[in-house]
Amino acid sequence: MTVPAGWLGQDRNFLGIGEPWCNPAQAGVYVMPAPYEHTSSYILGSDKGPSAIIEASQQVELYDETLDSEIYRDWGGVATAAPLDLKGKVDKAAVEAIEAFVQPHVKPGRFVVTLTGEHTGALGAIRAHAKQWPDLCVVQIDAHGDLRRAYQDNPYSHASVMARVVQDGLPLVQVGIRSISPEEITTIRNTKTISTFFAAQICDPGGPYKGQAAKWVPAVVKACKGRPVYLTFDCDGLDASLVPALGTPEPGGLGWYDTLALVTALANGPGIIGMDISEIAPIEGFAAPQFTVARLIYRILGRIRAGQKRQRRAKRSR
Repeated sequence: MTVPAGWLGQDRNFLGIGEPWCNPAQAGVYVMPAPYEHTSSYILGSDKGPSAIIEASQQVELYDETLDSEIYRDWGGVATAAPLDLKGKVDKAAVEAIEAFVQPHVKPGRFVVTLTGEHTGALGAIRAHAKQWPDLCVVQIDAHGDLRRAYQDNPYSHASVMARVVQDGLPLVQVGIRSISPEEITTIRNTKTISTFFAAQICDPGGPYKGQAAKWVPAVVKACKGRPVYLTFDCDGLDASLVPALGTPEPGGLGWYDTLALVTALANGPGIIGMDISEIAPIEGFAAPQFTVARLIYRILGRIRAGQKRQRRAKRSR
């Protein structure tokens, strides 16, 4: 079995796994790199994030001691596509190109992870999944609301990507928000399909949830209303001390174990049907941030697979 054209072999793929586990003919997970940056408003370099994550992933230990499993084997393998060449496309054209790149691979029984640069690129992946699962709920882990109608006169700014998601008619659950404008607050208050869990509410020990994931995670799951979940993960949703290499870093974000607790609950409850990762802006000579993200992706994949198995067992026992 040889990796077909358009897909990456062991020396260049996510996790550095060999045949047959990296072959798309058998893999249950597809990693789709779509490096895009055009509207970043602070630190540049997020278009280099996907390649940095893939390179760092080759150092990730493949055995997950918390699940007693080599996760890639549970999925039947993880295949990595060659990166999308946007050929200079930006804004709407770039979003449409990313959607066309992802959509052919979105189907039941396969899990697609899209690695993009700035968060705008996620819109194409979300739309690709919404065509397969029109009733999905978008769960956004992020420091920023991303709900501006337009930013710097651009409706396809990374500060406006979730406004486009809501405009598409998709319900949105936001987690970890801690940098937001008055315009976005008004949108949240006036839009019934948006549920927002601010970082100060869920992470601060003095907040209503006492900073305890066991208290706020069930509320996030409940807000999804049983819909299949698409997870859009802007890495600045994590605390900047954990992942400092960001386009727009913010203190006071989610921690490692709280993030995994949320993912586990979503995977066990409504189920997660796709995800994207955005906004890593690599710092030369400092690999820890992208390694952390690569390891987090792998741990998330493990919890999603475990959740699928749990749901199948529950159906058989009925």
